[in-house]
Amino acid sequence: MGANTTKWALVATAGAVLLAAGCGDDGGEGGDAGGGGAALAEQWRTPAVAHEPKDVWLPPLWVSGDVVVGISTDGVTGHDAKTGKAAWELAPPEGAGQPCAASPTVNDNGVGAVLFGPADVKPGDDSCAVLAVVDTASGELLWSEDLTAGDSAYPSADVMPVSVGEETVTVELIEDGLHRFSLDGEELPTPEVTVGEQCDDFYVDWRHSAGNLVAVVDCPDLTGAENHIAAYDAGSGEELWTAADFTDEDQPARVEILTDQPLTVATQERLLSFGEGGKVLTDLPLERPDGFLHLDPGDFTIRDSVLVTSYDDATNDFVGIDLTAGKELWKKEFDFAPHPLAPGSGSGGELVALQDGMNEEDSAMGEYLALWDARKGGEPSTEGMLPEKAGSAQAVATSDDGGALYVLAEPEVGEEALRIEAYRR
Repeated sequence: MGANTTKWALVATAGAVLLAAGCGDDGGEGGDAGGGGAALAEQWRTPAVAHEPKDVWLPPLWVSGDVVVGISTDGVTGHDAKTGKAAWELAPPEGAGQPCAASPTVNDNGVGAVLFGPADVKPGDDSCAVLAVVDTASGELLWSEDLTAGDSAYPSADVMPVSVGEETVTVELIEDGLHRFSLDGEELPTPEVTVGEQCDDFYVDWRHSAGNLVAVVDCPDLTGAENHIAAYDAGSGEELWTAADFTDEDQPARVEILTDQPLTVATQERLLSFGEGGKVLTDLPLERPDGFLHLDPGDFTIRDSVLVTSYDDATNDFVGIDLTAGKELWKKEFDFAPHPLAPGSGSGGELVALQDGMNEEDSAMGEYLALWDARKGGEPSTEGMLPEKAGSAQAVATSDDGGALYVLAEPEVGEEALRIEAYRR
C-alpha cells in the first residue's frame, strides 16, 4: 500500500453521510452518469493549504454540528459550516510540529484526536507521537500527551494509529504499543490477554476502533494460536469473547478492523464478521472467482451493515455484501467507477459518491453527485454536476441534514495542497 492521498482519504464523521460505490443487482453493464441537471451551487471554498501526501493517515474531513474541520500537514482548522470562514485554528501542543495522523471520526460529542510530529524534527525522523485531543465545537485543546518512546515512535502505514470513542481515545504506535486514555486524559491499562496455561510466552498485536479492541495472539506452543483473537470493549476494556482457529490460514493472522457494526475484520485471506459472544456471521474468502475484494483503507465503505467495495483490477466492478449474514446482495459493473471511496458512518443506507459522466448538453466529461441505496443497489440517481473549477476530490461528506456537500480537494491533480469546497444539494 502506498502513501497516495486519494487512497488513504479516510472520511467518516458522526452523522455524516459518506461516499460509497456501485450498484445494481443484475451484474449487467452499468450506465454512465449523465444528464444530472444543473451544476451544484457552490456555497464557499477555503484557501488552499499545503499538504505533504507522504503522511498516509491524513487527511480526514470531520463534519460535526456547525463545524467542518480540515486537517493537513499545514495544521488543523475548524470552519463555519455555513460560511466557510475559519472559526478556530488549533495551536500545536508544546513540543509538537506538524500534524501527521488523525482519528478518522469524531465521537458523538464532537471530540477528535490528532497526532503530531516533534517540533525539532530531524532528517529521517518519522516520529508521530504527540497526541492532541480537541473539542471541535470550540477548537479547545482538551489535553495532550507526548507518547514518544526512546528516539522515535510512529504509526504503521497499515494500522489505524488513533481512534476516538464515546469513552476513550486509543493510540497504536509501532515502537511503543497500545495506549488507552479516558476522554479527560487519564491513562488506562491495556486489557490483560490470556490464552491458556499451555502458552507461557506469546506475542500480542493490537488493533482498535472507536468501539472495540482486538488482540491477535501469536503463541508457538498453542495449537491454532496463529489464529487466536480476543475482542474487548474499547471503553471499559472488558473482554467480550475469544476465538481460536477463526481462520484456516497457516501464518499468524494479520487482522484489520473494518467496522464495529457488526465487528468485522479482514485477514490476509478472509473477511469475517462477529456477533454476540463471537458468533461468526460472515466468513468469506477475499479471493473470488471474479476478482479480489479491495479492503485497504480508502477502498471500501460500509453503510447499514453492508460492505461496498470493488473487486476487479480495473476497480470498475463493485459488490455489496451483508455483513450480518455473509450474503452477497448485488454486484455491478460501471463504465465510470464511483469515487472517491471511503468508510461511511451515520444512520440509514444512503450511498453518496462522485461519478464521472458525460454532460449531454456539450458532450464534455464532468463529475456528478450520485446517490443510491447500499442494500438494494440499483442505478444511482444524479443530483447535479460539480462545476468545472472544482478541484480533484480526495474525500466527500454531507451536512447532518444532507443539504450540503463538502468536498476535500486538491486544487489541481497532484498538487501538494488541499482545500474544502461546499455545495448546496
